[in-house]
Amino acid sequence: MKKKLVILLVVLMLAATQLFAYTYPAFYNPGTSFRPISARTEGMGGAGLASASGADAFFVNPANLASRKFSLYLPAVGVTVYNPKAIIDSGMIEDIQNNSDSETFAATMVSKYMGIITAGRGEVVTTDVATSFTGGGFGLGLQVQEQLHTYSTDGQMTSDKLIAEVNAAATVGLGFRLDFIPDILSVDLGASARFTYKAYSDRIGANEIINLMNSDDPAQKFMAEQPIAAGWAVPIDVGVNVNLPIGFRVSAVAKDLNGKYTMNTYSRSGDWLNEMAEMAGAEGFYAPAPTDPASVITPLEYTVPWALDLGLGWVPSLGGFGKVLRPSFSFDLVDVVKLMEEMETDEDAYLNHIKLGAEVKLLSMVDVRAGLNKGYISLGVGVDLLVIHVDAAYYWREFGAEIGDKPIDALTVRFNLGVDG
Repeated sequence: MKKKLVILLVVLMLAATQLFAYTYPAFYNPGTSFRPISARTEGMGGAGLASASGADAFFVNPANLASRKFSLYLPAVGVTVYNPKAIIDSGMIEDIQNNSDSETFAATMVSKYMGIITAGRGEVVTTDVATSFTGGGFGLGLQVQEQLHTYSTDGQMTSDKLIAEVNAAATVGLGFRLDFIPDILSVDLGASARFTYKAYSDRIGANEIINLMNSDDPAQKFMAEQPIAAGWAVPIDVGVNVNLPIGFRVSAVAKDLNGKYTMNTYSRSGDWLNEMAEMAGAEGFYAPAPTDPASVITPLEYTVPWALDLGLGWVPSLGGFGKVLRPSFSFDLVDVVKLMEEMETDEDAYLNHIKLGAEVKLLSMVDVRAGLNKGYISLGVGVDLLVIHVDAAYYWREFGAEIGDKPIDALTVRFNLGVDG
């Protein structure tokens, strides 16, 4: 026990040196550190500090690893599509089904999608692939995420831009429980660290995409002309749970401690791809043409700001009936430090920081979920069939400065082969 406590203290000391630095990279602000999207959590309004389990505990609250529950994802694959209603209304799906002219197909699809982009930041699609193990208070996982972002100054097609981003992470977590009064009062402590490698493109406009896709060699053209930024960080999350009678739990999590990214910007993405190939002991992908401009590689650093989240959970005990019906409830207050600052000028700022969620497990096979995230409804469902688990969630997220500025709907579906803790 003492050794585990020493490990957590060392993690805290290392993280504390990086709490306050905050600068942005050259042509894109990622905003937050890498976190995979969980259909279970999203179906509960994004809440779950006190209830997240399995691989979700790595990214929501590592103290939950102290439950010592076993889980194994081999693998888990999730896909999130944003603006699904607008996509259906635009007729894009019918165009894909009826497409007969490959030469104009790319331009048609790009033009139609760009037409649904509004001013500010947004998302197109996110794909998450992960394999992980948890058990005995320990967790280990590998995660890869692809994201396609949007950015527009005024919502007009001439200013619409796309940004591609890829994250890869190796995550390790440790949690343990201190029993003070058995079945009355206990405390869970946990920490997770993830080596994360991030790469993202410069903003690419509609005309650039169309020209790229219609070129003789799109891959070579992209590598020669598109800048890219890439680098690494080792963010750390530290969590604590206070477990109380009748199923109550109070949680606190400090996220993205030590979120400092050490990066380079490459004037040609081909140079970055060659660097990655050389590190893997393979030949480079890109051979510059005589007319290509000289390569420029510029180092940069930025730090994702840390955040403190608080949570309250309740899993009522229903005795023998609990095998048929098991409800759970979660309430999260996210980024409390920022909330305190905002409350000085806006007494309603708390609305942007509240997440509520509920889940009902029926016969250990079907999960029904619902929640509120910053006032927006989330709905979700899960099906557990031995080693096959499927979860889906439909929800809205606010991409504007205030609630109601820019809500975007999203659909997440996750398939997991293995054992879900």
